[in-house]
Amino acid sequence: MKLSVKVLLAATLCLFATGAWALTVDDITYMTEDYPPLNMTGEDGTPTGLAVDVLVEIIHRMGGTKTAKDIQVLPWARSYNEVQKTPNTCLFSMTVTEERLPMFKWVGPVHVLSFDAVALKSKGLKAASAADLVDLRAGVIRDDQGDNLAKEAGIKNIDRVPSNDQNIKKLNEGRIDIWIYSITSAKTLVGEMGFNPDDYESIWNLSRSDVSFAFHKDVDDELIQAMQKTLDEMKADGTHAEILKKYGL
Repeated sequence: MKLSVKVLLAATLCLFATGAWALTVDDITYMTEDYPPLNMTGEDGTPTGLAVDVLVEIIHRMGGTKTAKDIQVLPWARSYNEVQKTPNTCLFSMTVTEERLPMFKWVGPVHVLSFDAVALKSKGLKAASAADLVDLRAGVIRDDQGDNLAKEAGIKNIDRVPSNDQNIKKLNEGRIDIWIYSITSAKTLVGEMGFNPDDYESIWNLSRSDVSFAFHKDVDDELIQAMQKTLDEMKADGTHAEILKKYGL
């Protein structure tokens, strides 16, 4: 009996030593939001989009079994809070900023995202600089990069909501003047809601930033490095470019 216990203990120590129980891509909980064409909910309820396709390809190349159906689509504020406090979590697609850099571990970039002051063309709003936005009523997603940019621009009246359906509704009803979002994504969303995308325009570009996969800061460095290496290989062999092309980017 004593010999069996010793053998079991030795085997356990061997597993730890060889990294057999090391963190894998399947051990991560992946979260995203509706932000087309990067990430969105498909007609069948399964997450889809540029970043979703990239992530699933990374997982499969690394021997994982998770699919798009394993990705949770959540309100941004909720998932942003979750990835900061819960180990082994990942949130995407997150804009990389100086403030956020030390808060997470990163794999990317996946794409470059534009943040615009989106307005109805019929309103005839014009902006020659960010200063022209200060007195306008701006709709943003709470804790999103658009929220941060609105504050940095000095906009006095910021209306924070959990979903873009509310921003679109308020913009169309004249309850906000501008919506801080990517003009490309904005046109996709308004089209999905039955509005004419050509009725909307960017009156000012606030930022162009890299977006990446953000991981809880305690996720194993070896896993982060392996995922980054896999993404780099996808860019080198043309897979990443093919995914961009699939979504018209």
